[in-house]
Amino acid sequence: MAAAGDPPAAGRAQPALLALMPLAAWCTYAPLGAKYFTLLLASGLAVAVVHRQGAWRAAFAAPGPRLLLALCVWMWLSALWSPAPADRLLAHAWTHFLPLSTLLLAQACTPAAARRFIWHFVLASGTVGALWWLHRHVGLPGSLLWTSTLDASGNERIASSTLLAVGAALACWQASQAASPRQRWLAVALALLATAGLTAQDRRTGMLLLPLLLMAWALAAPRRADIKALLAVGVLAAAGATWLLSDGVRARFDEGRRELLAYSSGQAGVDTSWGLRLRMAEVTAQLVQERPLAGHGLGSWQLLWAQRVPAGTREADNSTPHNEYLMVATQAGVPAALLLLAWWLAMAVAALRAGAMGVPALMLWLTLALGALANAVMRDAKWALPLWLLAGLCTALLRPAGAAAPRHDNQG
Repeated sequence: MAAAGDPPAAGRAQPALLALMPLAAWCTYAPLGAKYFTLLLASGLAVAVVHRQGAWRAAFAAPGPRLLLALCVWMWLSALWSPAPADRLLAHAWTHFLPLSTLLLAQACTPAAARRFIWHFVLASGTVGALWWLHRHVGLPGSLLWTSTLDASGNERIASSTLLAVGAALACWQASQAASPRQRWLAVALALLATAGLTAQDRRTGMLLLPLLLMAWALAAPRRADIKALLAVGVLAAAGATWLLSDGVRARFDEGRRELLAYSSGQAGVDTSWGLRLRMAEVTAQLVQERPLAGHGLGSWQLLWAQRVPAGTREADNSTPHNEYLMVATQAGVPAALLLLAWWLAMAVAALRAGAMGVPALMLWLTLALGALANAVMRDAKWALPLWLLAGLCTALLRPAGAAAPRHDNQG
């Protein structure tokens, strides 16, 4: 029974959060509005659970959450010296508010609910992977059910590539944790479908990410050294076979290599994907050098970038430098970028120490830390919304099954 003074919805928040898990998992591949709806609803329910259990202090007890809070506060303070207009300041302040959902979900969600979410996310990844493979090799008619994935382009397509890589890796973890042979083979089949869709989708981000996540799965979980070595060799062999057997994979990376070789620092009108990333990294590094300690202020990057590139070009049509560390350092200085990296590393270390149940969280924090090198994983909602949801719920697995958060009822 709810304690006196508790809001009526608080007593129902945790069952509602559990019921939301399947929908939230499938909405990671849905249009942006559905992603926002599920993350905000899950976060609101998590706030109610944490409040009812009196677990606010517990939510911030570990080093990782405290580093996140310090980063958010420092980013918000940088608005004081920013030249950005008010609407852009609000948008960027919101960007650095959303990551707090990860620690709330990790504290409020039970391990059982997190396992349910991961299973549905793996199912969604296998389904989307199958659709991509069919779309590439057979052809599918247009439909509202898959328009946000199969018809996606630009960053939305790269974000889907990232999610497919995470889904395939989590499916391998599910296979290693399965309670029955039927569940194990289902997880293996879903991993293969997600991987097939990843290669058919042809974005390089997911192709680079998947072997790294699989290597983390192979080496991080507690198992015999010979089994770890065998799994690591298997991951390398699978990556090599994919490279040899897939003309599309080789062509995409050869295209990237040519783009890098063709780039020069003084080149005008850069219009290739990896060449443009080099230009943005080069110019943004110069911005960081101008104010390395305090940065130029929250939301300032786009204004500064527009001053340094020709108007009306593909270069000018960017709102981020496609590198989260450089983005944060430009706005709030190198210390803020170090806080960002320290937060992700602290979360990854905590996951690594948790053994087999920490592997999914390790995968997600590695995805964020590595993905931030070439994409705006925090600033761009196409990445941020599903990755915050995944990271928070995978981190919930680190809590012992059946553990309850502290409760402080106002009773004498």
